[in-house]
Amino acid sequence: MNIQDVVMKLLLEHPFYGYVASSVSMVETNKIPTIKMASLPDLIIYYNPIWFHNLSNTLKIGTVLHELLHVILMHQYRRGNREIILWSIACDMAVSEMLSVKYILPDAITLDLIERKLKRTIHKNQNAEYYYTLLVDVDNFISFITVETDSILISEDGKQIKGQKISEEMASLTEINALKNNLAQTFSDAKTEGEVPEGLEERIDEVYKDIRINWRVILKRFLTGRGRIITRKSYKRQSRRYEELPGTKRSVGVNALIAIDESGSISDAQVKEFYHELIEINKITGTTMLVTRFDTQCSQPVPLSTFIIDQKRSKRGGTDFKPIFQLADERKIPLVIIFTDGDGEAPINANQNTLWVLSKNSRKPATFGYYINFEE
Repeated sequence: MNIQDVVMKLLLEHPFYGYVASSVSMVETNKIPTIKMASLPDLIIYYNPIWFHNLSNTLKIGTVLHELLHVILMHQYRRGNREIILWSIACDMAVSEMLSVKYILPDAITLDLIERKLKRTIHKNQNAEYYYTLLVDVDNFISFITVETDSILISEDGKQIKGQKISEEMASLTEINALKNNLAQTFSDAKTEGEVPEGLEERIDEVYKDIRINWRVILKRFLTGRGRIITRKSYKRQSRRYEELPGTKRSVGVNALIAIDESGSISDAQVKEFYHELIEINKITGTTMLVTRFDTQCSQPVPLSTFIIDQKRSKRGGTDFKPIFQLADERKIPLVIIFTDGDGEAPINANQNTLWVLSKNSRKPATFGYYINFEE
């Protein structure tokens, strides 16, 4: 399996990572002993072809995943003034926690390895900053050295722990923000499709919390393609005619329930702007949109085309989200979009793919669904 085969395998079996990998250039080089990723100005994975060839197919996938996770988590740009060797070890610990054991090289730095060296229990699934602080506070390591691209810790018993030194990339704040914005858009799409790997979403939200994706873009992507039959390329399945080429994915017409909060905190102007955005989206998708107004109960849903935005509100009480999902269940509607301030009682879970459109300074009312912030 060559490295292009690895990318194809990821697209088929791990589409989230595959989408990122497909935007990365793969460059062979004998100047490095193993593998290394550069993220600016372009995403490039440099790898030693002889070293890569000698890996098993599973570990080939694992090494690419490892490098992708470093750039996804922006490890190169989060170091600050931290000591680079300890930071590199901490980043490898964080990345290894994200990977299945089968994808981890035998000599890789893992949390289990560090636990054995330190003879103490370490909290799992933490970020690199947490692991760095832990490493700084222990005295079991007596020296640190760097050899070429490796960072090496030497413990009291004389044994070495070797890991790849994290890249020290020089970049302007503008370049870093541009990279973050591009990656954030990819992650936003993946969230909408429910394709973010388990355990990674929290880390992504942590790293990209300062990046805001336009709510109109998310709303459009949530609905587009789900209403009429649209054929598009999909790496989740192979072509029936051509081996190793992407097949097609068809989205068959479905319904969406639009629920608009009338508890009082959503202004008429906001409702009007939201409504007009839905009208524009409806021009490019055949999704059947039904609109209901709600506070503690839902009004009779009406088609988007007959929803009157300037009618007087009939509801201004408290807020309860449960009737929305009950209505969607009764009508067998798979998509729910809720425009709200978030202040209300929500069910523990829902059967629908849910998009919460929250007004400014709103809280998240539920643990399920995808959230975007409405901005006028």
